[in-house]
Amino acid sequence: PPSPTIDLLTFPSIFAGRNRPLVPCKSCTSLRSLPMAQEKIRHSVRSQEQIVLEGVQQDAQLWHGREAAVDTVRQYVEQTEANAAKGTLGMVQGVIFPCMGNILGVILFLRGPWIVGKAGILEGFGVGAVCCTCTFLTTLSLSAIATNGKIAGGGAYYLISRSLGPALGAGVGLCFYMANSIGAAMYFMGCVEAWEIAQPEYQIGVIGDLNNVRFTGYVILAFAVLIILGGIKYVSRLGSVFLMVVLLVILCMYIGCLMGPTDNAPAEFEVQMTRPDGDSFAKLLSWTGPSAKNFRENLHSAWDADQGAFPSDTTEYSFVNMMGLYFPSVTGIMAGANRSADLKDPASSIPKGTLIAQISTSIIYLSFIFVFGSIASRETLLNDKFFASTSAFPVKEVVIYGVMASSMGAGLNSLVSGTRLLSAIAGDGTLPILRVFRAAPGKEPRLALFASGALCAASITIGELNAIAPMLTMFFLMCYTCVNLSCTILEGVGDPNWRPGFRFHHWSISLVAALLCVWMMFAMAPLTAIFAILFCLVIFAYAAYNSANAKWGDGFQGMKFQVAKNMLKSLDMKSHTKNWRPQLLVITETMLTKKPGSASMSIEFCDPEILKTASQLKNGRGFIVLGGICSTQGDKVLGNNGLFMSEDMQRQVAEGQAAVKDLLTRYEIDGFGKIVYTDDFSAGLADLVQCTGIGAFEPNCMLASWPEHALADGKKGVETRTHLVHMVQISVIFQKVMMLAKGSKWPEFADRLTGTIDIWWIVGDGGVLLLLPFLLKKHRVWGGCHTRLFVLADRLGDDVERMQQELDMFVRDFRLNIEVHIKVIDGVVEGVAGEKVDDPPPDDVVPDESGPGTLKDNPFTEQSVKSLHSFQEKLSKWRNRQMGMGEAPPVRTTSFDSQGSGHVRRIESMRSLLAGGVSTRSFPTAPPGKDYFESNAMTDPGPGGGKTRSASKEKGQRSAIPSIDELAFDDAPAPSSADMPRQTSKESYASERGGHARTLFLRDARQLTATTRCSSDELSLVTTLNKLMLEESRGSELVCTNLPDMPHGESAYGYCQLVDAMTRDFKRVMMVRGTASEVITAFT
Repeated sequence: PPSPTIDLLTFPSIFAGRNRPLVPCKSCTSLRSLPMAQEKIRHSVRSQEQIVLEGVQQDAQLWHGREAAVDTVRQYVEQTEANAAKGTLGMVQGVIFPCMGNILGVILFLRGPWIVGKAGILEGFGVGAVCCTCTFLTTLSLSAIATNGKIAGGGAYYLISRSLGPALGAGVGLCFYMANSIGAAMYFMGCVEAWEIAQPEYQIGVIGDLNNVRFTGYVILAFAVLIILGGIKYVSRLGSVFLMVVLLVILCMYIGCLMGPTDNAPAEFEVQMTRPDGDSFAKLLSWTGPSAKNFRENLHSAWDADQGAFPSDTTEYSFVNMMGLYFPSVTGIMAGANRSADLKDPASSIPKGTLIAQISTSIIYLSFIFVFGSIASRETLLNDKFFASTSAFPVKEVVIYGVMASSMGAGLNSLVSGTRLLSAIAGDGTLPILRVFRAAPGKEPRLALFASGALCAASITIGELNAIAPMLTMFFLMCYTCVNLSCTILEGVGDPNWRPGFRFHHWSISLVAALLCVWMMFAMAPLTAIFAILFCLVIFAYAAYNSANAKWGDGFQGMKFQVAKNMLKSLDMKSHTKNWRPQLLVITETMLTKKPGSASMSIEFCDPEILKTASQLKNGRGFIVLGGICSTQGDKVLGNNGLFMSEDMQRQVAEGQAAVKDLLTRYEIDGFGKIVYTDDFSAGLADLVQCTGIGAFEPNCMLASWPEHALADGKKGVETRTHLVHMVQISVIFQKVMMLAKGSKWPEFADRLTGTIDIWWIVGDGGVLLLLPFLLKKHRVWGGCHTRLFVLADRLGDDVERMQQELDMFVRDFRLNIEVHIKVIDGVVEGVAGEKVDDPPPDDVVPDESGPGTLKDNPFTEQSVKSLHSFQEKLSKWRNRQMGMGEAPPVRTTSFDSQGSGHVRRIESMRSLLAGGVSTRSFPTAPPGKDYFESNAMTDPGPGGGKTRSASKEKGQRSAIPSIDELAFDDAPAPSSADMPRQTSKESYASERGGHARTLFLRDARQLTATTRCSSDELSLVTTLNKLMLEESRGSELVCTNLPDMPHGESAYGYCQLVDAMTRDFKRVMMVRGTASEVITAFT
């Protein structure tokens, strides 16, 4: 059956966003957009229905007014045409001529015959082949980079820095700048040598003397600087003229060498030479033209042969260090890339033109090795310092003055390139020390020119071209190494943006070229190579420190990604005790608030000061994640009028991430940040803890502030306590160390504290409490503080002398610089011992719930009428409950005439701090075995973590973390005891615990909404403990102690009362709840 006909005119809403009208096509029944001649029509095979590909924009309703694909393309083309550089040069004028002009330099004319005399034809050809191969392979890499995207102005430095990144790009760019400036000095000195031969009577000093070379070189440099000050653009235009001069000189050399001796170039001639004592004498030399005899004589090397052309050069040459002298002659392949802003089509002209220039000049260089070795004896090649002019046609002055002109032009171009390069580096801002050389838009970089001239003058001071060339080689090789390395990295990491249009490239070519460059550097001069690498590393480190805001995108980002991925995969998820380190997840609540005078919202952090604590705890380093939880207080984020249903939300999310970054910077934290948007705080917190981190880089500690409204009434108080208890509960479930900071604001970063940090160690839950002061003291704020450890001892129940010996060994073996104080307790707790109390329990005490259908009494009902014999016995029971044990075994009854309360003694180690009913463990005498390591890994479930939870699941016990929707946020009376199950006996509580060392922090959701005051027993205990602690630590800068567990049957309100009473009147308190897994070890 025929396909149904769809009349698009009947659906105006679908095409409501079109710009041009649609009219019926004359040749068929479908529609066509005008103008018809410009439209592309494709006919469907099934229905022969014409589909308009252009001329119709996407529907504004269906696609929410997003830009049509064809408009995106058109906009790109228009922007490209508008911003395109108005280059006018083609490949020949813009690339080939500049490259050939820089490559064909003074080394060929002034040192070419001498190098053949030393190295011979075979090894000389080997030297040239290695150098030309290095530049050829580098040209292939440069061509790949040049075709990997559009090239803006900036030339070779732009290519390097945008490929390698701002940091390494600055280091390589500075090496390239120094190579250009030193290269200018080499060209000017070559010009001086030619001038000495051309006009020996018109010299500033004595011919051959270093001072003559220096002073004449300074004059030429000054003249060059004045020319450049007149206009850099005029120097660039003279490049083609200088190249024509060079090509003319080379042609005259070829003709003269092949023709042999003539009247103007006789077979025998005299040269003036200088003896080591300074006397001058004339020496008769000869040449024959192409000769088999000369070819055989010069075929092999003669490194030890005497030479008189350059008497001041006493270097013992070999194959490798001859490469250092020869290599600068083949450089200059980046001259075309330096003119990228002047090219019509840089991506096409740079690869082709550079390859043509490199290959043609390599042929010239290698051919002259055979030519020079065939036309003269070794004696002539080693003693005539300018044999290239002696054998030239028609007269030697053509070559002499031609070399002077070409050297002057090459020096000018090198000086201009160095000036522009320094200005470009300064303009990028990656090296702030060079910002003074930045040129204003449209202005000539005069300061950069003077800096380049100063470096060139310093190089001329050396006075010997043979000494400058190896130095120049190092800088060029460093630059070429990094160019090749960047191609290898970009290809190796599989960067999606690496899509070069140059076909004749492979990563192995760049790798071989990079290795060849490195080998040449170390083979020629190992110490100089090390110095060049160190120079680059120093510049790299300095630029990396100052280029954080440079977002160019580079291949090293992909390499870092691959390295990070491989490292994460190789890191052991089960961290050994000795490798444990705190990885902080800083918890803070965020709010969406209206901006003043605007209807838009902004992100506000409720407690940013906690970041000060995190920064000082980790000294600004380590793995720190700022976790902000933005809760809608029950409203669905994807519901009507929800956060994610707002058009402004996308911008607000971006602003929130920017605010996180600003906070981390303000508090000197080099970490990460994440904001979670959620319907409910507790659900968002659970998501944040579970999703933060990857692999071994998961936070193992949670840090938060003690809430200000923990004891508030009404809905605000219930919400605050619920968030607090849920946070601790989540830390228990996911085996995270929980740290709560309470008290005054933490010191500013400019403060320097000199007080004490006191540790009140009640529960030994992994040793993290002892580690925190050690970490804090690494920060400059806390570095001057003194750490004290307080241990409670009972006059009647504890052997203080034994505790003293145990603490002595513990502190020594664990390498803790802590002063230990034993706090000896006398007497009983007032109001607890004595007559039994018959007060009935409050009606709204929330009982423990261990399983469905189990009835338990309030554990404090029975204990509140029982007399305790001492504070230590009560504290032991409380401490045992924190460790998850049942009723404490009988206390030790060893009698000891202890010192009075307040006795202080310096101790250095112990075996166990769980005195007063908890049996002590013998300190190990050998390193722990494998089983010990596995049981103490931070990622282990911990005592009671595996078996107990499995049993709970089998019983069908529901989760202990209720949703916020389960809580009553009204001010109605809390549930009464008559409505909830009760504990039948204390024995059932003990049996329910089953001897496991750790259970959940919260066991009944009804504890969250109950407002029962804290049990008098518990409150009496912590109040007395607070008084004891205040006696020693009232003036301490920080008190670190264990975070109490939530008593079974206690309300959240009562628990907050308990913690508040325990930590009252201290300046600052850090409460810690560990995971019972050891985080410190005595073993190396």
